[in-house]
Amino acid sequence: MSEPADRPKPSPVFHEKRTYRQRRLMDAARLAPILALLLWLLPLIWPQSGDARVSSAAALIYIFAVWAGVIVLTFGLSRALGSRMEDDPGSDP
Repeated sequence: MSEPADRPKPSPVFHEKRTYRQRRLMDAARLAPILALLLWLLPLIWPQSGDARVSSAAALIYIFAVWAGVIVLTFGLSRALGSRMEDDPGSDP
C-alpha cells in the first residue's frame, strides 16, 4: 500500500547541529530557575549548631553570590538564545 500524497513526511530523527544546540540552550533556560532554587535552599541544610556551624554572614554571602551567578547565567543564556533567534528568524522554537 502506498501512502497518500497529502500526508506530511515524518520529521528526521537527527537534527542539525545548530537546531540541537538551540534546543539545549532553551532547556538550560528552563532549568535555570530550578537550579537557582536548589542553590538558594542549600543553606537550610547547613549545620546550625556545634563545631561545624556556618555563620550567618557566610550564609548571606553565599546567597548573594548565588543571586549574582544566576543573573550572569540568565544574561548569558538570553544573549545566546537571542543571537540564535536573530540568525534564523524562520525557525520554530
